[in-house]
Amino acid sequence: MEYLHALLLTFLELTFIFVGLALLYSQRRAIGKAPFFMSLGLLLLFSHFIGAADLRVTLIGTLDFQVGNTIIFLPILAALLMVYITEGTLAAQRTIIGIVVLYGLYLYIGEITRLECNWLGFSITSGLPAAALDHLLGESRNSMNLVALSHLLDLFVLPIAYTRLKNFGLNRFFCVCGGFLVTQLIGTALFLGIATAIGLERTVLDGNFIARLIASVWLAVMTTIYLEKLEVDIRSGEKSPLDILFAFIGSYGRSKELEANLREWEDRYRMVLENAGELIIMLNPAGRIIDANIAAGKLLGVENPAQLINQLLYPRIRLLDSGIVHLGSVPEQPVQFRCVLDEKSPRRIVLSCTLSPIRMRGQILLVLIGRDITEETRLAEEKARLSEQLAHSQRIEALGMLAGGIAHDFNNYIHAILGHIDVITLLHPPEDPEVTRHLEKVTTIAEQAGHLTSQLLGFARKGKYQVVDLDIQPVIENSLALLGPRKRQDLEISLHVLPQVGKVRADTLQLQQVLLNLMINAIDAMENNTGEKRLTLFAGPASEAPLPFTPPPEHADAKPSDYVFIQVADNGCGMSEAIRRKLFEPFFTTKPVGRGTGMGLAMVYGTVTNHQGWIQLETAPGKGSNFCLFLPRARYGRKKSE
Repeated sequence: MEYLHALLLTFLELTFIFVGLALLYSQRRAIGKAPFFMSLGLLLLFSHFIGAADLRVTLIGTLDFQVGNTIIFLPILAALLMVYITEGTLAAQRTIIGIVVLYGLYLYIGEITRLECNWLGFSITSGLPAAALDHLLGESRNSMNLVALSHLLDLFVLPIAYTRLKNFGLNRFFCVCGGFLVTQLIGTALFLGIATAIGLERTVLDGNFIARLIASVWLAVMTTIYLEKLEVDIRSGEKSPLDILFAFIGSYGRSKELEANLREWEDRYRMVLENAGELIIMLNPAGRIIDANIAAGKLLGVENPAQLINQLLYPRIRLLDSGIVHLGSVPEQPVQFRCVLDEKSPRRIVLSCTLSPIRMRGQILLVLIGRDITEETRLAEEKARLSEQLAHSQRIEALGMLAGGIAHDFNNYIHAILGHIDVITLLHPPEDPEVTRHLEKVTTIAEQAGHLTSQLLGFARKGKYQVVDLDIQPVIENSLALLGPRKRQDLEISLHVLPQVGKVRADTLQLQQVLLNLMINAIDAMENNTGEKRLTLFAGPASEAPLPFTPPPEHADAKPSDYVFIQVADNGCGMSEAIRRKLFEPFFTTKPVGRGTGMGLAMVYGTVTNHQGWIQLETAPGKGSNFCLFLPRARYGRKKSE
């Protein structure tokens, strides 16, 4: 019974050693390969110490086997096969070279230690400890010399045998098991040859051979289970024994050169990636950041890109091109889009991005490359705005020229009509009251037409102006007085003029007409207000204006210190962008038929422009309108006129 317990204990030790190596190997990506290879080296040395001690276990009857060469060395062979199957020829080659180097180091250190054990002058040169250590090292050396060639041959034969069996299309278990058995047969044959050559008596079917066969089958089962559950065989295609042998012997120098080139290119890649001006981020499909370069850290407002790892990127992105890409899904091919980074970034940043899917280690990842186009976008928007302003100015200019020509001729016709009416009345005084009434009506209509032509001439900047230095406050107050009590009924008026506003150089009547037209339009816009009707009149230096000082292209060199502003604002219905574009065009009106000619704001535009100023407007549907007139100060206007 004790013999059975000892046998079971040794095979339990075999299983434990293999499982330990398999666990270390499966965790190599997390803890590195060093613990695995260190364990292989320690097991190899320990197996030879056990072999030197000649520790044996009874198998059946008088048959016994060595623990070191069977229980400890066979799991090393299984570990080598795992490395070969999962990582390829180069990794297995390195493992074998490491074992060979370890053999040499052990032999060298063992001989030096034996020499020290028998050298006078060392404190352990006599007595039982020195003799025991000398005997153990000597027997270990003899054992190693005897089995070194067979063990080294096992290391080379096992991958070749496995690959040849796999080329025949056999099941993985049979390939692994057959590889072990073929290796044992070849190793045993070599061992018997060496033993016979040095005069040792050995038999084929001894306890060592039988125990190694049984252990090989058991290791094949465990190796197959491990490979099926945790690892993937990267062996593909058929290879001849010579191919494998040449791969082991002839490719080492080339592989080292390739590795050096690979490391060099990896360094170059990392240098280019880290110093790239574009944002480069690697994401998982959920949008969580895996890696980012320095430019990405700067754009996202962190000093160290490592701070971005594991953060969600998608909540910090607002797409400008809707429908092109759906964040959170994996695109089938690279997609391009524009987006804006959120308020967590140091400034408003517009990016032109490319999102590309890649496959890495069996997983789908996303690579986001973004270029900062904030300045380009701003310049494009500014160019579009200036182009629109220029086109609008040119359109208004063309309309002004047309309106001026028509109004001038039309005004002459009206004067002729009024002159003829006066002649008729003087030479032939009508006795019929009905005729007199019709003549008076014709006179009234002609005078209204004359007023319309004066507005056209004002829009065309061809009106008659008497330009003087004006105080703004009296002009605004007189314009309010012209509204009359009826217009001012139920109206909350706010008038405020800053004391440092200074004077403007303008025509009093024309400026009053401008303000009166703006106030009438504001009152009409508040007609349907259910609450308060608030009219705001505000004037002061341009630097204090409620709207940003934004000169049109023809006044690009204007400075706020040379201008004053007059604000006319209401809380009425406001205007849409489409109405705003046509607001100052002649005969354009949103009022019902009979309530407006569409010339009021056209005259305002022409008069302000002729006074070397401009109009800025802020409005939106339901939010009222805010007109700001920018006019040159008196000294500035005088200098310009001179």
